[in-house]
Amino acid sequence: MLFISYVAQGLFLVVVLYFALYVLLELRILLISKRVEQRKLTEIAPHAVDMDLSVLPRVTILLPICNESDVVERLIDAACRLSYPAHLLEILVLDDSSDATSVLAEARIGLHLRKGVNIRLVQRRDRQGYKAGNLLHGIQQSGGDFFAIFDADFIPPPDFLLRTIPCFADPALGFLQTGIGYENSDVSFLTRFQAMEMGHQQYVTVGLCEDGDMASLSGSSCVWRKSCVEQLGGWNAETITEDVDLGYRAQLGHWKYAYLRDVVSMSVLPETISAFRIQRERWGRGLIHSAFKHARQMFRQEMSLLKRLHAISMMFSSVLLASIHVLVYLSLPLSYLIHVEGSTLHWVVLVFTLLVSVWALDNVFAAQKSSSIRRRKNIWHTLWDTYRYVAMFSPMAWYYFAGGIRALFGVYDEFNRTPKGKSAYRAAMPHINVILLIGEIVTFAYSLLAIAVAIWKKNYLFISFNINVCLGFAMVLYWSWQERQQHGQD
Repeated sequence: MLFISYVAQGLFLVVVLYFALYVLLELRILLISKRVEQRKLTEIAPHAVDMDLSVLPRVTILLPICNESDVVERLIDAACRLSYPAHLLEILVLDDSSDATSVLAEARIGLHLRKGVNIRLVQRRDRQGYKAGNLLHGIQQSGGDFFAIFDADFIPPPDFLLRTIPCFADPALGFLQTGIGYENSDVSFLTRFQAMEMGHQQYVTVGLCEDGDMASLSGSSCVWRKSCVEQLGGWNAETITEDVDLGYRAQLGHWKYAYLRDVVSMSVLPETISAFRIQRERWGRGLIHSAFKHARQMFRQEMSLLKRLHAISMMFSSVLLASIHVLVYLSLPLSYLIHVEGSTLHWVVLVFTLLVSVWALDNVFAAQKSSSIRRRKNIWHTLWDTYRYVAMFSPMAWYYFAGGIRALFGVYDEFNRTPKGKSAYRAAMPHINVILLIGEIVTFAYSLLAIAVAIWKKNYLFISFNINVCLGFAMVLYWSWQERQQHGQD
């Protein structure tokens, strides 16, 4: 029993130390982001971009879609509204659909063709490689020197290309990411949570870009230089986060990236817990796989100690999140085996609680910088949202933990698309959704038991942690019940 106690304490300490490093590095980056924001406020931003149209490069718009009947028409319309010389622009709708999406896309493409837009439908015989394979097939049909990519649920602003392409005057710039806003951020707390989380990540990316640190960027609302993609061998179909994988390879291959937070494409967040659940398991699986896949090359790169720490913190943040689920498992044996009061673990738990508080506050601060988040009317709503925001990372940790375990067993390329919008509950969910739901029920019950044991053993410091876990899992279980009720009424 003593051995188990020491192992549990050791694991807990390792996770807390890594979390401390992560929080401290993030605070540094947030300060840089704030300085960038203050500097921009003092600059006079031009209202129009004066460019020599004769030197603009050819651009290919890539629109990878698969069974997106609810949003495909508006996506095509938005792409066709982009301001750019017509003879230098082509739009490729990369259609992997097996439903009515293809018919809708073809009709919409025909409408724009009659208006003189250079747009066409590109299809293939099978979905080999999923989105990565679709993009690879698409660039083989393209004629542009740059690729602008938009997922099916994205709406770029009309001046997107006029504000992004000039940045590539720097020949070392391989790719560029822009800001993302969310149309449905205030539909429920689930969508509000996602918008807060994404807003925080985008604000952090401002600082990472300014400081020249490695970043994990999205594969939509972005622009890639063709020569960069070709040099790297294109998107890798062996991972389901092909965008992150290509971004890591570009940065480790000494290509620069840029992040334009002020150029905002609108997107749609998952509105059902099942859609959110399978999305985050997929992200966790892909991010953890990509981190370990590129770790060796990252450690071989010549970097300063600070930049290497930032690279480790960013690349393995998904592993850190998954490890929070390990702390949930450790809370019960630690409550039973150790009297926390007066022990070293007592201080470790206090430090962890303090770090979580600081991290929560910096998340909310960064999230409020996002245009997708409406500020709450009073401080009590803000505090309640903050508490629930922290609680939601408990089920998130479970999804990433499950994804990490699956990656450990070689499940790298199983791609489960994320249904979006109010009708997402009608979509057929993969089997992993049921497994994750069972895990939620088990973890909720386990945390309740851990609270009971902590009260019995008078290890009160663990109680607040487990209450937070219970709240997070109670929310997702309640939303699961609501979704089931909605599905039953359909």
